[in-house]
Amino acid sequence: MALLENIIIHGSLYAVIVNLYLFALMVTVSPRIWAYADYPKSITDRVPPQTSREKKIGGVIMIPFFILVLGLPVLSTIMLEASYGGVIPLLDAFLNIYGILLFGNISEVLIIDLLIVGTITPSFVVIPGTEDLRDTEYKAFRLHHAKAHIRAIVAMAIVSLVLAGILVMV
Repeated sequence: MALLENIIIHGSLYAVIVNLYLFALMVTVSPRIWAYADYPKSITDRVPPQTSREKKIGGVIMIPFFILVLGLPVLSTIMLEASYGGVIPLLDAFLNIYGILLFGNISEVLIIDLLIVGTITPSFVVIPGTEDLRDTEYKAFRLHHAKAHIRAIVAMAIVSLVLAGILVMV
């Protein structure tokens, strides 16, 4: 399978899986656990800080997420390497991992952040005690969080290069 085809197919699957996982969390777990650190200060200043229990639950919930986030691009790259006959150039490994991560990042910005949180703003994304901010600060979240995703693009490049280097050396 060619590199671009691999990125498109696996990136699309990755985006669906990551967004479904995040959406399931959003619907079933309090936003005080999954969103507190992501929301702007104008929202979090209105409610008590996260409790240590909420932070612990958030950490546990994120373990499978980070396994998905890093594991699926690595698995895809291993599969791509096999299609190359067992040897993959560093650039191809990097581009594959980074391309897949970009699919997830862009889809999360568009679907989760802009559409669900910033436009529709259902009650399950609103931290209790901030309901009056639904039509103001939660809408402003779109720009606030988009900036975080832009910064994440740099971090994803670094992580992708490290993972690609490990995969090429192993």
